[in-house]
Amino acid sequence: MTKQFKSVSLMLCLLAMSTGSAMATTSAAPISAPVVQQSETATGTVVDAMGPVIGASVVVKGTTNGVITDFDGNFTLSNVKKGDILEISFVGYTTQEIKWDGTPLNVTLKEDTQQLEEVVVLGYGVKQKRGKLTNSVSKVSEETLAVGSYGDPAQALVGAVSGVKVKQTSGFAGSTPSITLRGGTSYDGTGSPLVIVDGQIRTDGLSDLNSNDIESMDILKDAGATAIYGARAANGVILVTTKSGKQGKAQINFNMKVGSQHYVAPYEMMDAEGYIYWLRKAYDETDWCTMKGNLFGGLNSASPIGLKSTELASNSIYNIMKYTGSSDQQNLINNHGWAVMDDPISDDQILYKGTDVTDYNLQTAMSQEYNLNFSGGNDRGKYYAGLGYYDAEGLGYGTYYTRYSFAFNGSYKISDWLESTSVFNYNRANWLSEPLRSLRGDSYMFGRLVTTPPTTRMEDEEGNMLLGISTADANFRYQTDKFYRDNESTKFNMTQTLEATLFKGFKVKGTMAWSYSDLLYEGFDKDYYQNQAETSVNKTRTTKSTFKRTFNQTYNVVAMYDGQFGDHAVSAMAGVEYWDKKYRYLGADGKEAPTDDFMDLEYTSKLEGKRGIDSEHTQERILSYFGRAQYDYKGRYIFAFTFREDGYSRLINNRWGFFPGVSAGWVASEEKFYEPLSDVMNYAKVRASYGVNGSIDGKYIDIYTLHGKYGRSTTYNTNVGYTLATLPNPNLRWEKTRTAEVGFDLGFLKNKYTIGVTYYNRVTQDKYASLTFPSTTGWTGVTNNNGEFRNRGIEIDVNANLLNTKDFTWTLSGNISYNKNTVLKLPYNGVENNRQGGTQIYTGNGNEKYYVGGLQEGMTPYNVLVGFLTDKMVRSTGDLVDGYADVSQSVAVFYGEKGRQKLQDAGWNGNAYELAPGDLMFKDINGDGLIDKYDQTVIGTTTPKWNGGLSTTLKYKGLSLYLRTDFGLGFTTYDGLRQWIDGCAQGAYNMTTRVWDTWTEDNPNATYPKFVWADFLGKNSWNRTSDFFATKGNYLAFREVQLSYTLPKEWVNKFRCQNLTLSVTGQNLGYWTSSATPIPDYQQYSSGTTSGYGGTNPLPVTVLFGLNVTF
Repeated sequence: MTKQFKSVSLMLCLLAMSTGSAMATTSAAPISAPVVQQSETATGTVVDAMGPVIGASVVVKGTTNGVITDFDGNFTLSNVKKGDILEISFVGYTTQEIKWDGTPLNVTLKEDTQQLEEVVVLGYGVKQKRGKLTNSVSKVSEETLAVGSYGDPAQALVGAVSGVKVKQTSGFAGSTPSITLRGGTSYDGTGSPLVIVDGQIRTDGLSDLNSNDIESMDILKDAGATAIYGARAANGVILVTTKSGKQGKAQINFNMKVGSQHYVAPYEMMDAEGYIYWLRKAYDETDWCTMKGNLFGGLNSASPIGLKSTELASNSIYNIMKYTGSSDQQNLINNHGWAVMDDPISDDQILYKGTDVTDYNLQTAMSQEYNLNFSGGNDRGKYYAGLGYYDAEGLGYGTYYTRYSFAFNGSYKISDWLESTSVFNYNRANWLSEPLRSLRGDSYMFGRLVTTPPTTRMEDEEGNMLLGISTADANFRYQTDKFYRDNESTKFNMTQTLEATLFKGFKVKGTMAWSYSDLLYEGFDKDYYQNQAETSVNKTRTTKSTFKRTFNQTYNVVAMYDGQFGDHAVSAMAGVEYWDKKYRYLGADGKEAPTDDFMDLEYTSKLEGKRGIDSEHTQERILSYFGRAQYDYKGRYIFAFTFREDGYSRLINNRWGFFPGVSAGWVASEEKFYEPLSDVMNYAKVRASYGVNGSIDGKYIDIYTLHGKYGRSTTYNTNVGYTLATLPNPNLRWEKTRTAEVGFDLGFLKNKYTIGVTYYNRVTQDKYASLTFPSTTGWTGVTNNNGEFRNRGIEIDVNANLLNTKDFTWTLSGNISYNKNTVLKLPYNGVENNRQGGTQIYTGNGNEKYYVGGLQEGMTPYNVLVGFLTDKMVRSTGDLVDGYADVSQSVAVFYGEKGRQKLQDAGWNGNAYELAPGDLMFKDINGDGLIDKYDQTVIGTTTPKWNGGLSTTLKYKGLSLYLRTDFGLGFTTYDGLRQWIDGCAQGAYNMTTRVWDTWTEDNPNATYPKFVWADFLGKNSWNRTSDFFATKGNYLAFREVQLSYTLPKEWVNKFRCQNLTLSVTGQNLGYWTSSATPIPDYQQYSSGTTSGYGGTNPLPVTVLFGLNVTF
C-alpha cells in the first residue's frame, strides 16, 4: 500500500508540473526589443476602525509576490510596478484591490458583510449574491465540513441548516444518515433530496465522498429555486461543487486527523454478582416462572445461574457452580479471578467469575484521516488535485470503514472565448459493518448481545478464546479466521465541460457527466465449531458473491446571458438535458464444497438446491427542457421565473410534466424613505416564491411497476407459467408538489447581526396511494393518484459578528425550524377520515371511541405514541383496590373477589394473576371498572416539533475555539429495549443496574416495579407500552468542539510554509437530555416486545489530533 501511495503521489506531482508547463506556453510572436518597466518598492499602512491591522495580506494580483503587515500595520513590498493591482485582505474584512501609483498607500479595511455578498449556487452555472436572492437557499459553512472527520459528509450536516433534518441511526463510520427537507413528501415523513455533484446526479447521495474535496455545498429548499430540477426536486436539492485551483495561488496542502473512538454504553449493565442475586430471586419468587428447576437441578448445567455443577468441564458454558471448597475451586479463586457469594435463596454459597461481554464483542476504535492536495493557476488555467485516505474502526469487534479518494479539477482557456473544465473524482470504500459471524445487524449486536449473561464463559483459564452460548450469542473474537467477508464500493465521477463566450454577457456551455458506482460483496464460511466443547462442526461451507453496477449519464447544453442596461439588470438561462441510468445486478451462492480451502463457487455442490443465481437489469431515462430568467431594477426590485419540462420513462401515458417557479424580492433598504433606519437596520428585504415540482415516490412504484409485474408460477406438465402479480396502471400521473413561501431578511449595524425568517406551505397532490379492491376481484388493489399531503412550517436563521477587533473575533450562528405534516386527502374507503391503520382508544367520554395514529385525513401521520396511563405503583397492601381488573394484555390481572368476578363477567378464560405490592396499576379511561385494550391514551408525539443548531467561533490571534451543537424539542421518546431487558423478557439474560431501585419489601419506595422473571408472561408491569417508561425527548447535542492554534506567519515562513495549524477536536461528545434512548430522535420499539432487537450503535465519543500545513 505504501508503494502504491508513493507512486500516485509522484504521478500527481508530475501532472501538476506538466499542467503548469502547459499554462506557461504561448504562441510564437515576432522578435522585438521589449520595453522593460522598472520594478519598485511599494509601502503603506493598513488600518481598521480600531487602529493598525497586524498580519494583513498584501499581494500583487495574479502573482505569489506578497507580504504581511507588521505590528504597526505597515508593509514593504518589493518588485512592484506602477499600475499593478494590490490585493489587501484579512480575515473578517472585505478584500480591497488598489492600483499602485508609486506613492505610499493608506488602506482602511471594512468589516466583511459576507452575509449579503456571499455567492450561492442555483444550478447549471447560475450563481447569485445572497443580497439579491429571492429563494430559500442555504450554504453550508466551510467549518461544518472541515472541522470533524466523517465517513459520509452528511454526518456533518446535523443541525447545520434550517429546515434540514439529518437523522443518524448508527455510530458506524460508514453509515449513511437520512436527510429530509421540510418534513419530506412521503406520508412517513421521509423523502431524500436530489444530490448533484459537479453537475452529475448522484443516485447514492453523499456516501463515500471526501468532504475535504468539497468547495461548497448549497441546499435549495423552495420550489421557486428547485423547479429548475423539476421531476426529482420535490424534496429539495443539494448542490455540491468540488474544489478547484485559484488564480495566482500555487500551493500544496497536507492535513491529518488521528484519534480514537470510544463506546458510550447506553445502559449500565449489572455485574455478575448482582445478576446472580437478582435473577435467582426472580426465579424463586415469580409465580409463573417455569424455570425454577434451573436453580438447583434439572437443566441447570446449561443455566447461567444454576448450581448443579461443582467443577468445570469442556462443555461448560457459564462460569458458575456450587461452592464446595475443593482444591480445584480454591485454585480458581486464588489464581483465576473467581469469587464466592452467598446464595440469596438458600444456605448455599456460589462460586462464580464475572465476564464483561463488551470486552469480547466491542473494541476501542482508532480513526485516522490524511489528505494531500495541490492547487494553483494563472490567467490561462487552474488546477486542483487531491488524495485522501480515511480509516475508522467500528465499535463492533473487527469492524471498520476505509475510504480512498482521488480528485482532479482542471480548467484551461483554449482561447480567449473558449474554456475547458475537466473534473474527475474517484472514491473506493471497504468496510465490515458487523463482526464476522454476526448476521443480524446493529439492532441485535447492541441489543441482545450486550445483555449476554455476565457469567458466560468466553475464555478458559489459560486465556484461550471460547465460543460462548451459541453461534449467535457468542464471543466474536473466537474463530475469526473461519469467516471471510469483503465489501467494496467503487465510484467514478467524470465531468467534462466546454464553455464558450460568444459575445459580451452571452455564454453557451455543454456538459457531459458520467458516474459509475460498483458494489461488490463476497463472503465465505470455512468449517467452524458451533458448540462450546468443539464437538460439533458446521461444514456447510457457504460461499456467495454479489456484484451491482449503476451507470449514470447526464448530457446538457445551456445558454446564459447577463446584461446591465443602466439601472436594469437582466439574466437568462435556457437548456436541454438528457439523463440515463442503467443498473445491473448479478448474484450467486453455493455450499457444500468438498473442502474449505477455496471459496470459489466452482467447487460448491452441484446437487439440486445447493446453488442459487440471480440477475437483474433496469434502465430509466429523463429528457428535460428548462430555463430561468431574472430581472433586477437598481438592486431594489427583483423578479425571477424558472421552468422545467420533464419526460420520464417510469410513467407511460403521462410522461411529460411542466414545473414552473416564480419568485420576487423587494430590497426595502434601497428606498429613500428607509434612510432614517439605515444606521440601525441597514438592510431589509422581503421575498416570496411559488413553484411546482414533480415526484415519483419510489415507495410505491419502481421502474416497471406501471407496466404490471409478473411472477413465476408453478410448473404444470413441464411448462412454466407466469402470472400477473401487480396490476398495470398506465394512466398514473406525476405527484406534484406546490410550494408557496414568504420571508424576510434583515441586517443590523452594517450587517453585524443578520436574521432571516421564512414561512412555507407545501402541498403534494396526486399522492400515490393503494386503492383497495374487494377480495372477489382477485386483487388486493392498485397504485393510483389519490392522496394529498401538506408540510407547513417556519425557519429562522441568525448570524452575529459579536466581536471583531485587531486580536479578537467572535461569531455566532444559529437556526431553528418548525414543521407540521398533515394528511389532506386519502383514497375513499368508507371509514371516518378515510383512515388507514391507527389505534382505537376511548375518548374519555364513556364508551365513546376514536382512532389515533396511522393515516387519517386532517391528522399528522405516524406520529403518536399510544399507551396506558399509570395510576400508581402498589407499594403496600394498603394500596390494593378490591375490584381492580385488567384484561388488556394476554394475561389478566385482578385483585380481590370483586376483581375476580369482573373477569368472569367479561368472559375471561385465560391465565390471570392477582395484583400484589410491587406491581403497577393502570388507569381506567372510560370508568367502567374494567381495563381493556381501549383504555389507552396518546402519551406523546415521536417527531421533534422544533429542530435547530447553534455554532460559535472565538478567535484570539492564532488561537481559535469552535463549538457546534444541535437540538430537538417537543417530542417523546420510548426505549422498548430497556423494557425488554429489565422486564427479563429473555428469561436468563442480564439486566441494568436500575434493578437495584426496584420494589422489594425492604425498598417499598423504589422508582421501578418489582423485578420478576419474564414479566410479559405475567402481570405486564414492565412489558406493556405505558407512560411510566416514556421520557421527554428534548435534547442538546454537543456535536463538535475544536481548539486550534495557527502558528505566526513569521515562524512558519522560515520553513517555507504559508500556514501551519495544530488542533484537537472532540466529536459527538454527548447529549444533554432526559431521553432514555442512545440517540434521542431515533426510536425503534415502543414496547418491550423487541425479542432483544432494538439496540442502537451509539455515536462514539471521538477525540482527534490534527495538523494542517500549507506550502
